[in-house]
Amino acid sequence: MKIDNIRYRKANAKDLDEIAGIITKLLGTCNIDIYNSTIQNNNQIIVRNKEELKKDIKNYYVCEYDNQIIGACGISNIIDEPKYNLTHYREILYLVVDSKYQRCGIGTELMQLVCNNKKETIIYEAWGDKEYVNSKFLLKKLGFKLFRDLGDTYYKDSGYCPFCINRYKNCNSCKAEIWIKVNK
Repeated sequence: MKIDNIRYRKANAKDLDEIAGIITKLLGTCNIDIYNSTIQNNNQIIVRNKEELKKDIKNYYVCEYDNQIIGACGISNIIDEPKYNLTHYREILYLVVDSKYQRCGIGTELMQLVCNNKKETIIYEAWGDKEYVNSKFLLKKLGFKLFRDLGDTYYKDSGYCPFCINRYKNCNSCKAEIWIKVNK
């Protein structure tokens, strides 16, 4: 489905509330913190997401439709701390698109905007509640390759469940994978 009158732009501090809201609605939060797993209501998660977003807001793009943010994607600054045996890389921070507008190319455009002109390796921690991660096909289309399968219990083992959008369900598994794009 093609949507007319959408616009993509760099995010700014005025967008924090809307971006935090859509992230909380669609994901909960992706910031795993096993030492502070008492935060469970949406208002607390939104506040936490805003704090995280504030740090890198200049690295986000948003998609607007009818003056409302319907999608967002961010990328970190260069990270030199070793993770997954990698150094000097960037990480996709969030990719969210309102469910009513998914499968319209918005996620693809947002990912391209944040990845364009980056020379560093980019990693994406993908998750899914199916037998595959939700963004697998998008990642393949954009040239990402599966780097590491973290299994079906990674998030549960890392204390993520209280922060997940599905936190009130008794999930059996949640697939987690690391995807990588090596830029030259």
